[in-house]
Amino acid sequence: MRKINQIAVLSALAFATACGNTTQNQQGGDKSKKSNIPIEELTIDGPVTNNKHLFLRIVDDVKTDSSYIYTAKSTFKGDTVGLKVEVVNLIPAGIIDDVANEDVGFTKGKIKISSLGAESDAFIKALGKIYEVPASGPFASATLVPTVFSSNKVNADLDKTATYSFKLFLEQKSGEPAEMFFNIDTYKKSLEFKEKDPKFRAPFISALEGK
Repeated sequence: MRKINQIAVLSALAFATACGNTTQNQQGGDKSKKSNIPIEELTIDGPVTNNKHLFLRIVDDVKTDSSYIYTAKSTFKGDTVGLKVEVVNLIPAGIIDDVANEDVGFTKGKIKISSLGAESDAFIKALGKIYEVPASGPFASATLVPTVFSSNKVNADLDKTATYSFKLFLEQKSGEPAEMFFNIDTYKKSLEFKEKDPKFRAPFISALEGK
């Protein structure tokens, strides 16, 4: 696994502090596989004008022996866009006693991102327009397996109603990994990608294209 420097850890810690994991102590009930909540627009403005958040509604979730497989969709200029994300249940907390812990916080294989076909190809095109960078290719055919840092103070129990925060390092074939904050909200039934820095826009698209 690529060694992530201390700056990356600190940024993840700062993000976790900002999010607060405020709903993590709520108890969850039975989880339905299908969501009746309507999907929404993909883009949400971040705390600064050029910081874009990508919001996707979980429209279906499948529980396996060790993970949840989420199908998440949104809309962009009238088109449906989306992707599939598999998350291993109970990813260990990366923030121990309010300190980022590299030894337990970093994992690989705990979160996997894959294509839904045409809707994921449309997601790539939407990113190109939102980020104003070239994005002509389809979504990668292979499953993407980013390095993950858990920005949580508790293990990510997806059976509970809570918000869990992570930092993803998505590999591209050339250049440094694209860094992106990632939230799972089992109450709102949503997945959200949050920009760390606009400089990662092109690498993020490249990683999703498998380039």
